[in-house]
Amino acid sequence: MIGFRNVKKRGFMASAALMALTLPALGQAQTAAAPPEAADSHDIVVTATRKEQLLSKVPISISAFSQARADQLGIKSFLDTVKFTPGVSISQSNSGGDNIAIRGISSNAGASTTGIYIDDTPIQIRQLGLNSNGAEPIVFDLDRIEVLRGPQGTLFGSGSEGGTVRYITPQPSLTKASVYARSELSSTQKGGLSYEGGIAEGGPIIDGVLGYRLSAFYRRDGGYIDRIDPYTNAVTPNANSVNNYSLRGALAWSPTSGLIITPTVQYQKRQVNSTSVAGYYVGLSNPEQNQYAEATPTPMTDNDRFYLGALKVEYSNDWVKVISNTSYFDRKEIVNGYDGTTYNLSYFQHSLAPNPYPTGQANPASGLDPNFATCVACRMDLYPLLTPTGINPQFIKEFGAYRSPNVITNTQQNFTQEIRFQSNSRTSKWNWTAGIFYSKIKQQSDEQIIDPALNAISQYLFGEDILTAWVVPLLPNGASYQNKGNSNEWQVAAFADVTYAATEKLKINLGLRWAKTHFDFTNVTQGPEAFGAKASSGEQNETPITPKFNISYQATPGDLFYATVSKGFRVGGANAPLLPVCTAANAAPSQFNSDSIWNYEAGTKLKLLGGKLRVAASAYLINWSNIQQSVYDTSCGQQFVGNLGSLTSKGFDFQAEIHPARNLSIDLAVGYTHARYTQNSVVSTFTVGFTGDTVAGSPWTISGGVQYDFSVGGHKAFLRMDDEYASRNSAYLISTDPKLDANGNNTLSYDPNLNNDPATNQASIRAGMNFGRMDAALFANNLFNAHPQLNYAHQDQNTATYTASTLRPRTFGLFISYKY
Repeated sequence: MIGFRNVKKRGFMASAALMALTLPALGQAQTAAAPPEAADSHDIVVTATRKEQLLSKVPISISAFSQARADQLGIKSFLDTVKFTPGVSISQSNSGGDNIAIRGISSNAGASTTGIYIDDTPIQIRQLGLNSNGAEPIVFDLDRIEVLRGPQGTLFGSGSEGGTVRYITPQPSLTKASVYARSELSSTQKGGLSYEGGIAEGGPIIDGVLGYRLSAFYRRDGGYIDRIDPYTNAVTPNANSVNNYSLRGALAWSPTSGLIITPTVQYQKRQVNSTSVAGYYVGLSNPEQNQYAEATPTPMTDNDRFYLGALKVEYSNDWVKVISNTSYFDRKEIVNGYDGTTYNLSYFQHSLAPNPYPTGQANPASGLDPNFATCVACRMDLYPLLTPTGINPQFIKEFGAYRSPNVITNTQQNFTQEIRFQSNSRTSKWNWTAGIFYSKIKQQSDEQIIDPALNAISQYLFGEDILTAWVVPLLPNGASYQNKGNSNEWQVAAFADVTYAATEKLKINLGLRWAKTHFDFTNVTQGPEAFGAKASSGEQNETPITPKFNISYQATPGDLFYATVSKGFRVGGANAPLLPVCTAANAAPSQFNSDSIWNYEAGTKLKLLGGKLRVAASAYLINWSNIQQSVYDTSCGQQFVGNLGSLTSKGFDFQAEIHPARNLSIDLAVGYTHARYTQNSVVSTFTVGFTGDTVAGSPWTISGGVQYDFSVGGHKAFLRMDDEYASRNSAYLISTDPKLDANGNNTLSYDPNLNNDPATNQASIRAGMNFGRMDAALFANNLFNAHPQLNYAHQDQNTATYTASTLRPRTFGLFISYKY
């Protein structure tokens, strides 16, 4: 590597992102808009409205975290970001996908309710099949993370129905060199070591004309759940470790005044050695003693990688700025979305359940294949096949090692092109943005259960060979079940956002987006467990219009008031057919329609007590109509998507920064969401939801931090403590509501053995010191070792093997960063 001294002379290192935004090479006249300068470290410059504005001046509900702020708070992922963001929660569903809920708007079905952007490129994924998990960019070498609450349909399209999360990367500088590096080492109580290292550097290659930025990062999160092989009793300690890799390179070229061209390439890889969906086995674990174990017959892994290539072209003159962004996103994830072995054993277990009916008659509640109706030779003595600690020991003793792993391969290829035209004058009363957007997305989901021993286990459990029991043979690769779906979607949109300054203080904003969307899919299910092959296809074509109205009043330079009415939209889709043994096999719709929300919001951003108190708060009412939501059929362990009526969400979010003394600061973030279905939801003759049911997520989220700054030996130092609380959702979910409909039936998804997640509370402490260009900090996360039982689940109502997840146990560590 070139020495720092020479680098400084040659100017080869990258600058901070704001420097790139104010390049002299853009040649703007003094009347052109220039990025404002932040008044303090928290009031950063954001582009939530597609223009540079101070966070305190943006008339929408938004939280933003700079890289420096993220380092100070110990933010390593979006899950960490959520801790400090009111009105936002995230949970991992066993049906697949990290579900981000913003103001109660969340769904594990269909298109995403939250837009996820890396710079100007949307990367969210549609729930085409099981475990279509959203990509989560690594939090390293970022200029900032922005979380926009409420629908952002005008500027960010149909994927931003509930809100938008934006990862903004630093751009190469043409004028100044810089380096950012960080490392961390930590130890989790009764778990493995975690460590990371990353470096980013860049700067001018030809001063004022050509610059670059390169970054590389690696992180390993040590595991804390042991895996026990149920057949050999071999133990793999700390099996749920995670490896993350990231590389990024960017060039900036300004061939002439006012023009800058920025190509970027980014690569990310994530290896999860035991997925969090598996969690820990409740019957094998003792959370009080930090003892967590699971006994999946096959390790459940998740290998996820993506490439993102983008070309950004900006041209600016005295009155207009033109921005073109062309990008291609290619992603592939191979994941064991669920444990196929225990899934199969739970399915087989149905036929072994005690049957009060005479020999030769099927139990109509069992949902069995008719071929099992005369199960005279069944091994009833092995019921249950699945116990609280895993697979029945008698089964293991007699049959031996039975493994039928599930493998799901999800791929997506997204091409996007957007061209925006923005006003660039600082003196005009009119401030506008207009543009066109095009995207084409190809997605595939291939779910398989690889079960070469199906014939042997059919003989063992039911006394029948595979053709007698299942009618059809295994697929050529040994799969007993395959569900393969392909989808294509495209959209063309035109949008405009105009703000008129009626007075120096009063601004009126109108926005409108028109889009033409298309979605089509093909699906094939096949194999013995699908009882043969079945194909389906469908398409959806829509022309959504999403308007927005905003009025804001800047009463004083530090006091802003605003009100917003906006609409969000989500494109519809289609379903794969359910297995014929499912209760709702003939009721599940082949297609589902779009849904939409109307958001009514009022908010304020205040600077009080001479700047010692800063407040950002908003209250909202959201009406969500024709909701796309997943319906789980407990009779067969499969699901479909339906339009489940309407929901109303109301609440508020509140953020405050207090400086009661010169060296003391207090942060507070409070969010409250009350989201309820407003009518019973019915699909065909099945009730799938009741009035008053809620969606997943905590009604109350409260986070608070106290930081004391001081000096030791001439070095700046700080001591900080944070606490994050999320309340228990006391309302019934669709799957936990015990009510009966007019026919005396529960909802199709009802499972009396499940409960809502409990409240969570975790504290952390951090102490650091500055040594010139280097910062060092000691930290303890989950200080009091909280271990709530989260995501409590099992395969179906007939299965006694329960899994759960929890917070990472108490972790101590050292963090070091370097900036130049």
